[in-house]
Amino acid sequence: MSKIEKSQHGTMSIGDHLEELRSRIIWCIIPPLPLAILYFLIADSIVRWFLIPLYAVLEQHGLPTQVQVLSPPEFIIAEMKIAIGAAILTAGPWILYQLWQFVSPGLHQHERRFVYFLIPLSTLLGLLGLALMYYFMLPVILDFMVTIAGNIELQANALSLGDSMSNVVFPVLEAQPEIAAVGDAWIKLPEGILTVAIPSTEEGMLQTLTMPMSHGSLISQQFQLSSYLGFVIMLMFAIAIAFQLPMVMLLLGWLGVLSPDWLRKNRRYALLVLALFSAIITPQDIVSMLMMLIPLYMLYELGIQLIVWVPMARVAGEHDDDD
Repeated sequence: MSKIEKSQHGTMSIGDHLEELRSRIIWCIIPPLPLAILYFLIADSIVRWFLIPLYAVLEQHGLPTQVQVLSPPEFIIAEMKIAIGAAILTAGPWILYQLWQFVSPGLHQHERRFVYFLIPLSTLLGLLGLALMYYFMLPVILDFMVTIAGNIELQANALSLGDSMSNVVFPVLEAQPEIAAVGDAWIKLPEGILTVAIPSTEEGMLQTLTMPMSHGSLISQQFQLSSYLGFVIMLMFAIAIAFQLPMVMLLLGWLGVLSPDWLRKNRRYALLVLALFSAIITPQDIVSMLMMLIPLYMLYELGIQLIVWVPMARVAGEHDDDD
């Protein structure tokens, strides 16, 4: 008799349970390892994908589309973290399947139906939150932050038109020149980067030195790669959890802790709690808070409707048993 069959018949010993748990944990660990190596090989593309919203905002404000790496191992450590995170995320369904294989033999049929309903719902809500955050919330939040910092300008920043102080004029180009000489310099737009051609170690070739140029602001907005990636990943993690609100409300409704009428009656208090929660998980500015509060309140209303639309008896199949 197999271990699963023993568990279904209630004859599985504590030792068998521990052995089964050890086996499932090993199977959970095995897939992320090769996936992490695979993702590390394509980590450059993943980093670029993370930087797309930031670069789009910087370009709109005429700022250099660059991020800083302040230590030699910073870039490779950031790519390793991304590779491990992406591997765990991709292997998530397999890990959940292994956990399900471990606990399902001890569940009744109606209890399994709850899991079959809640896991897809939780996955859908998490993906919805991540998509909303990346394609809509993150660009607006970054734009607001860059705008606020760029508004602190130097006094007497404007110059009146008069005689030139120098004969040196930097051409303004939208693309790198195909041919240049040593000492040539130009301003590359829209990045706003001053580029100078210098001799290269390869014969007949040149290399370039670049320097970001500011717009007279007291604050030079240079983003550090690891800080930006940490900010985005933590924001994605917080939003993915926050978007589980309807599922939590549904579970509490099934347990009899919450009712639709009570939730409707206390909307104003729920709005206050959601506003405080939004202020905690966002960068503490009013725009970010409102952008988090609005979808959270919509999810609150969705949770009320789920309690009405999906009662516990329907998921448990009691109506089917009566028939």
